[in-house]
Amino acid sequence: DALSNYHFAPRPVADEAQVKTAATPAIAMEEVLPLHVSNATAMAPEEIFNKKKGRDGILRSESEMTQEDRKRLRQSKKAARRKSRKAKLADEKLISRLKPELGLNNPYEKRKMREELQMARASGKVVEGKVEGNDDFKTSAKFFQ
Repeated sequence: DALSNYHFAPRPVADEAQVKTAATPAIAMEEVLPLHVSNATAMAPEEIFNKKKGRDGILRSESEMTQEDRKRLRQSKKAARRKSRKAKLADEKLISRLKPELGLNNPYEKRKMREELQMARASGKVVEGKVEGNDDFKTSAKFFQ
């Protein structure tokens, strides 16, 4: 106790703050607007966000949806998952063709290559080649037309 009190200096006594009332009425003070007001606060949400078309334009919670709507939503989510899974498998197949020495040994290198491929696609360096025209050649006569 003696060690902590050797350098003790009490705080100086401060004068109490005095509140002075102004002669302005309270209503005039409350009606003052800020100088810089954004236009976004005056807009409705439909004006700020783009309105979606079709069934997506109607915002409903899960409890308001009918059984068909819930099924449709579930199927669209599943289709999106299938599409992303198919794209991932196609990327892995392409990587295995580009670098066959990776094999199954190093999953970190494969993930790194997949991320590099996605970055290259996003920047426009990778172009998907597709043959235009009919692919339904069931007979040679259709092929040579």
